[in-house]
Amino acid sequence: MQDQTSDRRVRLSDAETILDSITDAFFSLNGSWEFSYVNRQTVTTLNCEARDLLGKSIWDVYPGTVGSDFERMYRRAAEERTSLTFCSYYPDHDRWYDVNVYPAPDGLSVYFRDVSARMREEARRAALVTLTEIFRDLSRPEEIMFKAAETLGQTLGVSRVGYGTIDPVAETLHVVRDWNAPDVESLAGTLNLRHYGSFIDDLKAAKLVVINDVDKDSRTAGFATALKERSAASFVNVPVVEKGNLVAVIFVNDAQVKNWSAEELVFIKEVAERTRIASERARNAAELDHVIAESERRRRLYEACLENTPDLAYVFGLDHRFIYANKVLLRMWGRTWDEAIGKTCLELGYESWHADMHDREIDQVIASKRSIRGEVPFEGTNGRRIYEYIFTPVLGLDGQVEAVAGTTRDVTERKQTEERLLAADRRKDEFLAMLAHELRNPLAPIAAAAEVLQAPALDDKLTKRTSRIIARQVRHMTALVNDLLDVSRVTRGLVRIEKSSLDLKSIIYSAVEQVRPFIEAQRHHLLFDLAAEKAYVMGDQKRLVQIITNLLNNAAKYTPQGGNLRLRLVVEANALALTIEDDGIGIPVELQSQVFELFTQAERTSDRTQGGLGIGLALVKSLTELHGGTISCFSEGRGQGSQFTVRLPRHHVAPDAAVNESGNLHPASRPKQPLRILVVDDNVDAAQMLALYLETLGHQVLISHSSTLAIVRATQEKPDVCILDIGLPEMDGNELVRRLKAEPETAHALFIAVTGYGQEHDRLKTMAAGFSHHLVKPVDVAKLANLLDQHRP
Repeated sequence: MQDQTSDRRVRLSDAETILDSITDAFFSLNGSWEFSYVNRQTVTTLNCEARDLLGKSIWDVYPGTVGSDFERMYRRAAEERTSLTFCSYYPDHDRWYDVNVYPAPDGLSVYFRDVSARMREEARRAALVTLTEIFRDLSRPEEIMFKAAETLGQTLGVSRVGYGTIDPVAETLHVVRDWNAPDVESLAGTLNLRHYGSFIDDLKAAKLVVINDVDKDSRTAGFATALKERSAASFVNVPVVEKGNLVAVIFVNDAQVKNWSAEELVFIKEVAERTRIASERARNAAELDHVIAESERRRRLYEACLENTPDLAYVFGLDHRFIYANKVLLRMWGRTWDEAIGKTCLELGYESWHADMHDREIDQVIASKRSIRGEVPFEGTNGRRIYEYIFTPVLGLDGQVEAVAGTTRDVTERKQTEERLLAADRRKDEFLAMLAHELRNPLAPIAAAAEVLQAPALDDKLTKRTSRIIARQVRHMTALVNDLLDVSRVTRGLVRIEKSSLDLKSIIYSAVEQVRPFIEAQRHHLLFDLAAEKAYVMGDQKRLVQIITNLLNNAAKYTPQGGNLRLRLVVEANALALTIEDDGIGIPVELQSQVFELFTQAERTSDRTQGGLGIGLALVKSLTELHGGTISCFSEGRGQGSQFTVRLPRHHVAPDAAVNESGNLHPASRPKQPLRILVVDDNVDAAQMLALYLETLGHQVLISHSSTLAIVRATQEKPDVCILDIGLPEMDGNELVRRLKAEPETAHALFIAVTGYGQEHDRLKTMAAGFSHHLVKPVDVAKLANLLDQHRP
């Protein structure tokens, strides 16, 4: 028995000797998955001691095997009692292992070998093959660079790979796109390489840069922290040199210290070289494609321009015969290419004087080698038109004229437009002259009235008469200015209309009431012809009245005294047609197409008996269109009367109950106290005249021509009302009202703005500043009196 035990020990010792001598690593596992034996090659391969393994569970010592191919194959061999062979990657060791597993009586016997070098070499070869196939399908250098970076990164298992262009003077690297492992930041952008070491000097010398450990390499030791922050604890840079100059670099970075093997460096350089060749080929192909495409594009462009331009394009041979004509010219001639090419101008039907002129011009261009321009009428399939043309010499390589090219442009519309612009300019000049006349007219009686008021002996009767003249002329001037502002706002789209359901007949009556005094003064007869049906319209009451009063005013104005006016309303299914006719001076036929344009009037006479600014009908047209309507005019000519028709969309819903137009309430009269009023205006005359008027109403008036002094005066006198000009020099009226409202003495006063600015945004601005009312100069004194009367205690 002792001899048998001794023999078994000898045999076991012999077996261990054999296992320790083999080149494969070997270990055995017992039924509890514990290491029961490891040979020397295992200790060497796994870089451990036998005592670190023996008696311990493989799953505890190498937790990375749990759930891996290793665990699955080991358990299968144990369960099925079968031998298995496999190759798998173990991430914890960053190695590939070939493994043979055999079932043993008390567990498993495992032979394994580190085949990482072989696997990586195979991966590199496969990557190069794959890269070649990928490059074949890519045409853009940017795509080629990225695919190369991706292939390098995945094959080598590094942190980052990319391509960047180099500015050797600034020593910067510009990266558009790079490949990065998960959780690794891209280097896209521009980096100064001097901020990361001195290896740029090697790159400039076209040397391969290999850094295994940035902390230990003299070129990067002083910049190691910055490099490691960029996941570049080790890296390889391959310079890309063109014509002896460093132009780019392919960089391979790893976040861990790495001893780059010779095989890896060969692989990196091989990928870099293949990438360079593929990129260069792609660039050359792209440049060739671009040249071909550009050439084709230019051909198409020239053909498209020549064949589709509205201009006539053509080329004469030295014998004066056409050798090219574009489609537009062929259409104008009414000829095909075969019918036209090879013919002279005379043979193509040009009048003899026209053909002779072009023959002389062609000879002149050939002789002088200079272009020549001209303008000529021509009658073709488009009728008689006016054309501008230019003949230009086409020079051969020897500098001699080999053909004469020409282009001709139809300038008929331009000539007509120029004539229209000249006519509009004349109308503008006439309008300005007429406007000056219209404004001077009321100024004359106002000036005379001012002189009368200065007379030493002036009775009340004459004073009142003079005041009425001034008031009437001021109203006339105000109306002129308002018309100008109104047409300006409408034509610029600044007028908003507030639509509601309205009875057009009521609108007509309101308009007639406004115009009736003028009609009666002219002793005209006004005839109504209104349809019996309901005539509802969606519109702005004020603007609709304005349309009708303007047309009625025109009819009355341009009809000799004792004439006849007719107002007719026709109700259609979906429209209302309002026509105003007169038997007045009529409208010349040539003027009817322009009658709705600004500043258009019939022929002006020096007596200016009709007056007006020539803007009324333009305003009427714009206001009508704002209501979705149209306006037209008709006249059989001078002395034949006129007819204007406004068509508006018909509305089928009746308006609400009529609203009292005036809105005025007249409570029982009661005695009212005079107000203390502060007038602030830097225009001395304006301030004094307004003060005189307010004093005639029984009020106590204070005047200030300075914003600063006004604040002092107001805090002392505590006015009930402050009437402030907006355009004050020291501080404007808006700022002044804010200051006064902040003072306790004037916080509760009534503030009224008086200004020459009357646009809606001006009113909003004064209201926001703190004014209660906004009056436009010249002030409507009746309105001002009413406001003050309402504020009286």
